[in-house]
Amino acid sequence: MAKLVLLILLIGFPSVTSAAAWCRYPNSFLFNYAGRAYTTMRAAINACKRNAKCNGITQEPNNKNRYTERVGPQIQSWSPTGETSWAPCPTTANWCEYKNSFLYNYAGPSFTTLQDAQMACLANKKCNGITQEPYNNNVYTQRAGPTIHNTSPSGETSWAVCSAFSNWCEYKNSFLYSYAATSGYDNLQDAQRACLANSYCKGITQEPYNNNRYTQRKGPRIYNTSPTGETSWAVC
Repeated sequence: MAKLVLLILLIGFPSVTSAAAWCRYPNSFLFNYAGRAYTTMRAAINACKRNAKCNGITQEPNNKNRYTERVGPQIQSWSPTGETSWAPCPTTANWCEYKNSFLYNYAGPSFTTLQDAQMACLANKKCNGITQEPYNNNVYTQRAGPTIHNTSPSGETSWAVCSAFSNWCEYKNSFLYSYAATSGYDNLQDAQRACLANSYCKGITQEPYNNNRYTQRKGPRIYNTSPTGETSWAVC
C-alpha cells in the first residue's frame, strides 16, 4: 500500500513561505496540463507556486521523467504508467473520534497509520472520514460516508473532521416526538443546518411515508421503535 510521504521543500520566492510542505503520491496523477514541463522537481514546484492554474506536479516516466504542471486539483491514485505526483499538503484539521462506528463505502487506499489516512482523506474530495478495521490488520480506511453509523458489529472506530455536520449520529428505525418547525427538507444537510439554528430542535426524523422528507423534531428522547421504518439523527 502506497504511503503518502511528506516532503519539506525549501524554496526562496517571496510569495511563499521559506518552508512549504508538499506531499508525494506514488502511482498517481492529476488531470490536465497547467503549464510547462521541467527536468527537476524543484523547478516544477517553483513554477507551480507562481501559476494560479497549477495545483500539483506529475512526473511522467514515459516522457523522460519530466515533471509537469497539472491543473487537477484531485489526485487520481490509479496511474496506469507508474506516474508520481506532488501537491501542497492539506492543511491540518481537528478530527473527532467515534468508538464502535463506521462510515459506508471506501473512498481510496488504506493506510497503516491514522495520520497518513487523515492526510490522504483531506486531499481526497470523495473522503468524509476514516474507519479503522480491526478485522483487517487494523488498517485505517478512507470512507465516503458521510453519515457516521454508531452500530459497528465488529468494534470499528471512526474519525471525521469535527464540524457541525460531521458529528451527527444515525439511529435506524427510530423517531423523535413533536415537530420543531412546520417545514421539512429534501436533504439531510439542509435539515441539520436548520435544526442547529432552531433552539426547539433536538434532532431530525426522516419520514418514508412523506416522500422521505427530513423533519425537525423536538424530542429530545429518541425512540427506537418506529413502526414505519423512520430514521433519525441527533448530535452525538
